[in-house]
Amino acid sequence: MSARIRMAKLAPYLFVGPAIAFVLVFLYAPVVFSVGLSLTDWNFISPTMNFVGLENYRRIFADPNFRDAAVNTLLYCVVLIPAQIMVPLALAALILRVRNPFLAGFYKSALFLPTILAYSTAGIAWLWLFDPLNGFFNAALSALGMPTSRWHNDPSLAIWCVTFVTFWKNFGLNMLLLLAALVSIPKSLLEAAAIDNAGPWRRFFTIELPLISPTFFFVAVTTTMNVLDDIVGVIDVLTGGGPYGQSSNILYYMYERGLSFFQFGQASAASVIIIVLVLVVTLAQFRMFEHRVHYES
Repeated sequence: MSARIRMAKLAPYLFVGPAIAFVLVFLYAPVVFSVGLSLTDWNFISPTMNFVGLENYRRIFADPNFRDAAVNTLLYCVVLIPAQIMVPLALAALILRVRNPFLAGFYKSALFLPTILAYSTAGIAWLWLFDPLNGFFNAALSALGMPTSRWHNDPSLAIWCVTFVTFWKNFGLNMLLLLAALVSIPKSLLEAAAIDNAGPWRRFFTIELPLISPTFFFVAVTTTMNVLDDIVGVIDVLTGGGPYGQSSNILYYMYERGLSFFQFGQASAASVIIIVLVLVVTLAQFRMFEHRVHYES
């Protein structure tokens, strides 16, 4: 076999090799390490790891802080995932119907701007807005003669403040993706539907939405996979998981157990639970919605 033939057979593996190595080293290897670490009692300082089996899982499930974080995680997901999909879709459809190019560009820029801000910058801005003493919101309420609020310091409101800021920080990217998909729809299809007396709502649900289903499916899956990370950034800056753990979630619980209390076994057990939950939800999305996606030929 000549060197040219051998190189031709080897070329595909050389092209995909770096990508496979990257995935193995930075994705699958940490997952395997986390699973192994979740079965030990280790503080990252001791030279030895004590094997404890499933004890870490028993401990975190018995921990009321973990149960509260799990309930908060469910609440975050139930509210944020639909909001970060449906609201950007509605905004994209509305912007598409703005005839003035200047206004359309202004709306896109203004709505996308929060996405490019760092969590620290966004968090500091909202900390000032929510400040119970000198914040903008309470100053406005006082000027209107209305009662003020503790906002993110109130145990009953903290979780909603985190939810709102997380949505505000991240919905812009989904909006632009869905807007790009709507713009790519052939105008001839919409014009033909208008000639057939199809109204705006009927055109949207029977033509536009089915044609952007691949992008819609992509947005739904990526939003589900990233929503926990998005929340943690806001929690860390805005509330620190408080007050009294009312705004925490499982990922922030993992962060506290690992980097605050050096209980890396329990932190790894929480990370394994997160991986399983995200995997189950993502696979369910593929099973439920992928067959409804219409790919253009």
